Amino acid sequence: MKQWAYVVYEREGRTGLITVDLGDDMKRVAFLRSPVPGHLSEATIRTPKLRPASIREAEAARAAGLTRESQKSYLPPRRR
Repeated sequence: MKQWAYVVYEREGRTGLITVDLGDDMKRVAFLRSPVPGHLSEATIRTPKLRPASIREAEAARAAGLTRESQKSYLPPRRR
């Protein structure tokens, strides 16, 4: 999974957008704001807990406003 790919967090079933690849199987994922208490709008998640979003899931997230342009990560980019 690459940066700016739509993914689904399996535990919560929420669709998100990978904003930063932190290495060591860790990704920073942005989500839409949720009305459910405790759901964060951005989280660091291990790659095995994510799956690629289907075309429908990605389109729904994009239509709701979750796009590359709408995200601003304050974490520094990973050095290679």
